[in-house]
Amino acid sequence: MQRQMAGVKQFDRGDVLERAMAVFWRNGYQATSIQDLVDATSVNRGSLYTTFGDKRGLFLAVLEHYSQRFGEPMMAELKDPDPRRAIERMLEAIVRRSRDSRWPRGCLYTNTSLECPGAGDDISRKIAELMAQQESAIYQVLRRAQADGAIDRVQDSRALARFFVGVAHGLNVVNKASPDPAMLKDMVSVAMRVWDAAKPQSKRRSGGQGNTRTRGVPSSVEPH
Repeated sequence: MQRQMAGVKQFDRGDVLERAMAVFWRNGYQATSIQDLVDATSVNRGSLYTTFGDKRGLFLAVLEHYSQRFGEPMMAELKDPDPRRAIERMLEAIVRRSRDSRWPRGCLYTNTSLECPGAGDDISRKIAELMAQQESAIYQVLRRAQADGAIDRVQDSRALARFFVGVAHGLNVVNKASPDPAMLKDMVSVAMRVWDAAKPQSKRRSGGQGNTRTRGVPSSVEPH
């Protein structure tokens, strides 16, 4: 990984970020030491400091790397032309990742957000930025659904977007505490009933997935 060329130590940045990501994800930001990172990456302290500045700088770079590795593929599911299916596929992507034993449980974003009070303002801002990007992408899907008549236009699409962001992060929290795929699937199923409850009255009466009123669906997403 690390090699000597013309007196300068060089290494594969992507490989270092991948290894550091696994350590931060498993241990958390605060519990990870520089020595942990040196051991995991096989890059000495001086090279890490020269490249990333400090542990915080490396962690911020890891968050970007995590976004590319896991965040972007998950958000790509929102490109499905069927808005309902797009949201469902995004949530199902989280469930699929939760079953991948190669990675620690939970989500690096979500785990870090719980640690934000002690992680530093720049890290907190980065997590908030990433969550806002997710909310915005979901919001655009919901607005498209309203334009297509799949969701009643009187619904608050911003509030619905925030609800689905909450479900996405809730899946990660539950997975970290109790790795039960059946529980996560139930959460996705109930979340999609909230979508069905937001359909126009005519479509809910006509049958299909949204024709049954489900106990536990918040009244705030019912048509006014």
